Amino acid sequence: MLISYTKKHQDIVKKGVDAIGEILKSANVDEKRSILFCLDKYLDPYFGYNLPYFDEIIVLLEKHLFENHDKEVKEDILQLLTDYSKDSLDYLAERIELIEFELLADAIYALGSTFNLKYVPIFIRYENHENLNVRNVAKESLLELSKSNRDTKE
Repeated sequence: MLISYTKKHQDIVKKGVDAIGEILKSANVDEKRSILFCLDKYLDPYFGYNLPYFDEIIVLLEKHLFENHDKEVKEDILQLLTDYSKDSLDYLAERIELIEFELLADAIYALGSTFNLKYVPIFIRYENHENLNVRNVAKESLLELSKSNRDTKE
């Protein structure tokens, strides 16, 4: 199925976090995915929107990972968090053990994309996980963090 957005979705994003949250709480799956697709444009620095409530959107998205949404919606949310979260996903980090198993590797990957050293204990906790994908993502996150940390010291 093709996901798209309209001017209506753009207007919702421009109204702010509460308006976006209302769609995520009440709309059908297609509407949720459309608003998330629209957010991709507004969060991407390439387009230069610099939303004043950017950080609040990130927290809203983190919280909605733990709401009752279809898997596709949560995958869309994780993609946005991975691509645009900057250096902090504390809400996700504090609740990582509550995320659905199918999304665990992607959630760890999103945390790794922040390059935040405070998430190292999470990566260490999962580097010996029974699931190969989860284990590999945790190990890769640790490796990338050690590389970036080494690069900043040189």
